[in-house]
Amino acid sequence: MSVKIYKARAPMRIGFFGGGTDVSPYAEEYGGKVLNCTINLYVRCMLSASAEPGLIIRSLDLQEVSRQVSGRAWDGRLPLPQAVLDAIPHLRPAFTPARPGYKITMFSDAPPGSGLGSSSALVVSMLKLLYAVAGESYDPHDLAELAYRIERTDLGIPGGRQDQYAAVFGGMCVYHFGAGRVIVEPVVMDPTALLELESCLIIGYIGDRQLLRRHLMEDQVQRLMKGDTLRYHDETKAFVDQAARYLRELRIADFGRLLHDAWEVKKAFSPHIAPPIVEEVYALALRHGAWGGKITGAGGGGFMVFACPFDRRLELERALSAAGVVVRPFSFVSHGVQSWAVEAAPSERTAAG
Repeated sequence: MSVKIYKARAPMRIGFFGGGTDVSPYAEEYGGKVLNCTINLYVRCMLSASAEPGLIIRSLDLQEVSRQVSGRAWDGRLPLPQAVLDAIPHLRPAFTPARPGYKITMFSDAPPGSGLGSSSALVVSMLKLLYAVAGESYDPHDLAELAYRIERTDLGIPGGRQDQYAAVFGGMCVYHFGAGRVIVEPVVMDPTALLELESCLIIGYIGDRQLLRRHLMEDQVQRLMKGDTLRYHDETKAFVDQAARYLRELRIADFGRLLHDAWEVKKAFSPHIAPPIVEEVYALALRHGAWGGKITGAGGGGFMVFACPFDRRLELERALSAAGVVVRPFSFVSHGVQSWAVEAAPSERTAAG
């Protein structure tokens, strides 16, 4: 009997410009605009048959397991994948006497709270996996919106839309957010531009920001609604078109310096965005040749990205590592979420019953 194993992966992203303008209510009232690019760090999922009855979710990196034998009750602490399965019950694999149970195994290439959009990549990866198992097609915009709804509405996790769209569409894109359909605009350029930008970029992990994230996003939204940061949102949105133009013109040094200008504006969104450790690492990077840089997510911690001249890159990497920053190699990727299926090996068929 043929037994298939289904797999999916969704890429994480580096957000360069416009972050925060994709968050409600700014996006609906004024129109948001974000420039980001996906990278070769993924959240990966696999679905296989299991001899145990019911549905099991196992996170390898979090070392957590959730089980659901009947109904909608879960006994574990994996809210994101549980919410995905609860949101689309019609896509769940059917249980049969021959296959009484299934297990979904997952892990992320980056730690939680990375600021690289790992949570959204997980949701998108799982959705893609379940659509593949069911043999159903989908509209990419609808997939991104479903992922957004699961995170922001069903689970009440504050944030914007850029992460879900980046995980679905992939590549270096400008995303236009408003009250209607999101417009995805690939940044048309010579491939040399991405190679050159990649050669001048360093990303490094400075620490988990998980505890700060909810408070940080709520603080930014409150300040916007009071009118305190509206001007700063407008300014950070204006950087997007200028940055895209620099990429098309292969002006990578100017792109890097623009990162610095945008970072100075971004810090005005909330006093929690740049705690002392972030400011210290940023100052260190500037002393060792960086043109500019930023936090890759909402702020507080996680990954930082720095742009620097090619001949200063090794110096900057060594300085960051000496300061305790975990420098992580990466490459840009042009694809979004992907899925595939393979025949289970004989040993895996036996384990599945």
